Amino acid sequence: MATYVSPDGVRLHYEIDGAGPPLILHLGAGGDSGLWRAAGYAAPLAQDFSCVLFDHRGHGASDRPAGADANHPDRYVDDLVGLVGSLGLSGVCYLGWSNAVLVGLRAAQQHPGLFRALVLLGSISPPARPEQLATAAETRVAKLQTKGWWLLLDSMIAAEKQPVPQWMIDRILATDIGPFIGWTQARPSWDWSPRDALPHIDVPALMIAGELEDPDDVTGEAAALMPDATRVRIPDREHINAFLASDLVLPHVRKFLLSQTRGR
Repeated sequence: MATYVSPDGVRLHYEIDGAGPPLILHLGAGGDSGLWRAAGYAAPLAQDFSCVLFDHRGHGASDRPAGADANHPDRYVDDLVGLVGSLGLSGVCYLGWSNAVLVGLRAAQQHPGLFRALVLLGSISPPARPEQLATAAETRVAKLQTKGWWLLLDSMIAAEKQPVPQWMIDRILATDIGPFIGWTQARPSWDWSPRDALPHIDVPALMIAGELEDPDDVTGEAAALMPDATRVRIPDREHINAFLASDLVLPHVRKFLLSQTRGR
């Protein structure tokens, strides 16, 4: 087990599998870095890449700071950039699921040259006005404080066409809800629009979303705004099961990442 201490003193856990060009694997709101192994990503990717399995703040073996300031999305970006620097890496590839899509886009825009390639797994939300974000966050925080992860899981599981395995549910439920509440509280204060940023992110990108999680293909619209992005849709899958369908996702991911790293 290896650790890195963030700029604001949060101790973060990571492990490295494999050898080759560096690849950061960054999860979303729930779970821990072991999900990449359990879902079947780590072993195949480790054949060609040095996979950094990262427990971002609030997750797995990392510290779990509470509050909006400690869980502002920019802190997640700082953690990511600091981790890359502490490992002495350059031109890393990035694979992020769910909330990690926002983290990857923000880091790529703020730190040109940080990434060699981006793989973003999960849909991008349609644009929303600041007042809409603030109202939605206030409502969600009140419900999260009462229902915890089940606030999200109830609706997400109901939307899935295929069953969600119990082990996946258990890993999400084992995650401290406090940091996610902090993220939700901080999100409206993030003076940044992913949609406005997309035309300025010129790193090669692969955007993957389940057809059922993104029926209007908002992700395709987002990819079209980027200078060098490709969109792939995973058939008949919602958010969780699109991620768990590593047999369908990995061929696209490996082909894209290898095209960006071989001979460079």
